[in-house]
Amino acid sequence: MQENIAWLKDFYRRFDGEVKLLYRNEPFWNTCNKCSDGYCCAHAIFPVLQSAGNPFSAEEWWIQLEYARDHFTPEEKKQLLRNVRSKRKDCIFLFGSRCAIHPARSWACRVHPYVISYHPAPTIFPVGEMALPSCPTLASAFDIGIDEQVTQKPTPIERHPDGRLVKVKLRKRKPLWLIDASDYVKEYQQHAPIRHDRPIGDWEEVVKMAKEAGGGGDDSEIMAHYLAFTQGMTYLPDGRIGYEA
Repeated sequence: MQENIAWLKDFYRRFDGEVKLLYRNEPFWNTCNKCSDGYCCAHAIFPVLQSAGNPFSAEEWWIQLEYARDHFTPEEKKQLLRNVRSKRKDCIFLFGSRCAIHPARSWACRVHPYVISYHPAPTIFPVGEMALPSCPTLASAFDIGIDEQVTQKPTPIERHPDGRLVKVKLRKRKPLWLIDASDYVKEYQQHAPIRHDRPIGDWEEVVKMAKEAGGGGDDSEIMAHYLAFTQGMTYLPDGRIGYEA
């Protein structure tokens, strides 16, 4: 698992370079940097993040919890536990309207909402499709309703010479720069571990990290149980964890 974690961190770093290039070339997306309500984190991304079907669930949890362990103040760790106890439906790392683990956020968070892919991976990204953002701020810019999902298959009209940016013409909108994530999707698939082959010891390591991220002590068990629950696991009579039958 540690090998996967090292690769994933490098994968994130390289993709973040594409995002920085996008922001320099497409002013439209600066709106996301000024998000006032964390809408996508609360409504669009979190169910994907914590899905037990994510092949890198263990690694992504590790990276996020490691960040919380190493960077959160004692009060922030208490806030994290309060978020879990509240049984909120949105991301437990969303503090107010801001992501508390932004440098360690997962792949699903990094690609949203300005990515298109022409790689045939329908389980990750439909080929050549972009689901237009439906957040309250961006919906009006695309002339769609809030929470309305509109999918397009735009044809590239220009590619950036310095990265994987692609300019496309969308309906009801002037040409817009996006990130063509095709190569990243392919690399992601090539490295993805097979869920049923993953040793339960990997998850036991992540559970230990969850306890440390929770600040230690009795309260840290809250994070451990939350982690097991979101990944479809359960505590066995002998105290170990395993997947539910």
